[in-house]
Amino acid sequence: MEGCSEDEMRLTDSSSQKRQRTSTESEEKKKRTGTLLDLDATDCPVCFDSLTIPIFQCENGHVACSTCCGKLRQKCATCSLTMASRNRALERILELLTVPCPNDGCSATVLYAETSTHVKHCAYTHRPCPFSSCDFICSFKDLYEHCFAAKHYQSSRMFECGTQVFITPLCGKRIILKEETTEGGGGGEIVVVECFQMPQGRIIYASCIGPGTDVFSSKFELYPASGRRLSSESKLERVGEVSDELPGGSVMFVPSFTCPDYKFFITIKRGDLLGS
Repeated sequence: MEGCSEDEMRLTDSSSQKRQRTSTESEEKKKRTGTLLDLDATDCPVCFDSLTIPIFQCENGHVACSTCCGKLRQKCATCSLTMASRNRALERILELLTVPCPNDGCSATVLYAETSTHVKHCAYTHRPCPFSSCDFICSFKDLYEHCFAAKHYQSSRMFECGTQVFITPLCGKRIILKEETTEGGGGGEIVVVECFQMPQGRIIYASCIGPGTDVFSSKFELYPASGRRLSSESKLERVGEVSDELPGGSVMFVPSFTCPDYKFFITIKRGDLLGS
C-alpha cells in the first residue's frame, strides 16, 4: 500500500488473516451440534419438573428452578447455602436445546422452552373427553372414534373447509362435524353443533373441541319454507368441555315461526371470518 512501510503492510496482512480465520471458526462453531442422552438432566433436582429459566445456583453449583428457590427461601436443598446467582451457562444451553415431543406417536421436535406449549396443543396428548358426564381419557387422534362408540352425538358428517354442509339441528341433540384431511386417522378438526329450545325459538351454537391453535369461523344459513334466508357468521370458540348448558359465545337465534319447516346449512372455514 502506498505510504506504508514493509512492517506496517505485514502487520495489516496478519490482522486481516486473523479476522478471516476468526470469522471462519465462528461459522464452524455455529454449525456444531450435540446430543443430550438423558433429558432427566434438565429436571429440577428438587421438584423433578423440567427446569425453566431463570435457573439459580449456590456456591457449590447446585441448581434449582425459580419456583423451588422461592419455596425454599433461596436456600439450597442440598447444602443449605444461599442460592444467590444465576446459572447463565445452563440457561443458554436450554435456550438452544431442541427436544422430541414426549407423546407417543408425535414426531415433532420443538425448542425445550416451548415443550409445555406444544404438549398443550398436541393431538397426541391424552386429556379427558370434552363431553360432560364422560370420564374417558384419550388423545385427540382417538376422540372421534370414542365419540362414535360412546354415542355422544345424534349424527355426524364430514366437512371440507369452505364447503356448505346440510345438517338437521334438533333440540337436545348434538351433531359432530369431522374435517376431511389428507392426514388420515384422527387428523382434522372436530366441530360440535348444539341446538337449544327457547320460548321464542331455538338457539344454535357451534364450537371446536380440538386442542389445536388454528382459527376457524362458521356461517349458519337457514332457508325457511317461506320468507327470507337467515344467516349468522362468527368465529368458532375452542372449548374444553361440552355440556348441556346454554353457551355464552356467539349463537344463531332461529325464531319459532320458521320452525320446524326449514333447511339448515353450515359452512366452516379456516380463518377469523369467512369473508376474510
